[in-house]
Amino acid sequence: MTIFNNGSEPKRAQFTREILDDIRNAPGYCSFYKYVSNKMAALGLQRKAKEARLFENEDWSNLANRESLMKKIEKFLKDHT
Repeated sequence: MTIFNNGSEPKRAQFTREILDDIRNAPGYCSFYKYVSNKMAALGLQRKAKEARLFENEDWSNLANRESLMKKIEKFLKDHT
């Protein structure tokens, strides 16, 4: 059972911001799709990402889609962290 206290919500928001900042600053030499997938796996969210279809219906290799993908990732993280 997780116990929340008065400081939990700001810490959760900071944790989510740090993850998003890390994803936004993904190295250019690697696949954005693989970087995000590995980040989700490291957070234990790989199954939830698959169930939420986070990695479907988008062209992850197109840099023009990155902003819309970031919005999708941000919504997912806010819902699942």
